[in-house]
Amino acid sequence: MNSVTDTEGKFLGDVPSEIREVLDWYSRARVLQAPDPEISEFASKFLGGMLDDGAVFPRSSTVTPAQTLALVLVHHRRSSGEDPGAWLNLGIALRRMALYRTQDSESVNRRRLQLALEAFDRCLRLEPGNIAKNIRAWTGKAFTYHQLGLYDEEVSCCSRALNSDRSDPKLWLFYGFALKATGRKSEALSAMDNA
Repeated sequence: MNSVTDTEGKFLGDVPSEIREVLDWYSRARVLQAPDPEISEFASKFLGGMLDDGAVFPRSSTVTPAQTLALVLVHHRRSSGEDPGAWLNLGIALRRMALYRTQDSESVNRRRLQLALEAFDRCLRLEPGNIAKNIRAWTGKAFTYHQLGLYDEEVSCCSRALNSDRSDPKLWLFYGFALKATGRKSEALSAMDNA
């Protein structure tokens, strides 16, 4: 039997137990039974965080949050690896996993963040002309670099996003926060004034 869990590969091989429960439920029972309430509640909260981070996925009243989360997590595999939105969402999900799983070891979360960077890079390569999606990928990379403590790389990614749309005040704020993280406070204040 070839299930979701058999084919998830390196990106989903070491996910938190809550994510594993969603994927296991999806692979064995998605059409036969509703997910447990705990799985549904977790999926709803996790998807909300992903939306806050810029993820893009369809909302449907006929699909449960657990189904949506599972589909988002495995879409990069099911799209033959060619859907940039699937890679964007995967990067956001991996970064989110490292963000909320503070009890996991630093090495586990660092690996999740490195995989998130790989997913964002793949997203950027697949559709270089999609400005809106690429802004999300650049900011996702910036947030990931911030979590890794790589502040110069964070500034570079924020700059790339900002160069795509200098009229977006959020991008100026992200850039200002990134500059501040590197200790460049006067530049940070100037950037925030532009917001």
